Amino acid sequence: MTMKPAPTRPRKDGRMSKHIDTHVSAERMQAFLEGDLPTGERSPIEEHLASCVRCSAELDGWRVLFADLAGLAAPAPRAGFADRVMAGVEISAPVPLGARLAARVRAGVAALSPRARPGHVEADVLQDFVEGLLPARRVARVRAHVDTCSTCAHELESWRVVMGTLGRLERYAPSEAFAARVLAAVRAPAAVPVAARAVASTTAWDYALVVARRFVPRTRRAWAALSGFAVTPAAIFGLVLYAVFSHPTLTPQALASFALWQLTDLFALGWNAVVGVGLEAASLLGADSLFDLVVGSPLVVAGGALAYSAVAAVALRVLYTNLITNRRYAHVSTR
Repeated sequence: MTMKPAPTRPRKDGRMSKHIDTHVSAERMQAFLEGDLPTGERSPIEEHLASCVRCSAELDGWRVLFADLAGLAAPAPRAGFADRVMAGVEISAPVPLGARLAARVRAGVAALSPRARPGHVEADVLQDFVEGLLPARRVARVRAHVDTCSTCAHELESWRVVMGTLGRLERYAPSEAFAARVLAAVRAPAAVPVAARAVASTTAWDYALVVARRFVPRTRRAWAALSGFAVTPAAIFGLVLYAVFSHPTLTPQALASFALWQLTDLFALGWNAVVGVGLEAASLLGADSLFDLVVGSPLVVAGGALAYSAVAAVALRVLYTNLITNRRYAHVSTR
């Protein structure tokens, strides 16, 4: 059965041409029967069909054609068709990863060079230009190039002819059972519980990264505070050295001897006090063996250093939160 479509068709922007004010095009009738038109466009077509005998008769013809097409048997390829097709396909040898990366780098460098750019517009850009998919700035550049390049103008006209021909082709819908057969052939994977997916996707390394990011400063002010905290001891030490050694009667050897003497006395005094208190407490509590074990273990020093580092980090965080970020009147000068 052959149907003669209407002589007009909708434009690519979706609006009807001048002749569609009289009759509905074949493409819109097909979309109307398939239910592809939105509600706002269906109502005017229904009103027109109720008053136009020609369009109503043509719509009945399309209904009969769709019913006949739905009743046709789905053609299947012959046995061995896929093997013959694959035998004729030329599969190139795999390119090493290093060669592919080098080619991409060379292509990127060539694209950045104005001299290396081609003198004509690419085919995919011309297709997007015909379909109206390019941004406004790109459209202006392509149009300016096409006006001065006969090769690109000829290719653009060819693409317009191809797009127009494709737009006039009739649309064929698959049979009603086609989607059901496709979904029946799809093998869905077994469902995995949400808890199992969460455990499988989270590793110890990811958790460690999440915890580590909490201690990384996120603002410039935080980085400045951390840098100041790290540089301040060195600056103070440098100022002390400059003030001490700038004195004319003081030499580094004398200062070192005096400091060593004071530290030795202080260490001896503190050690005697600690040992005396420890021995008395151990004798009173009966923990002599435990005290000897703690004093003789090198882990005591490491534990004390770690504890001090933790306390210093917490103190720095508190100072930063209360003295730097919590500034209610930052616009008021303190001068």
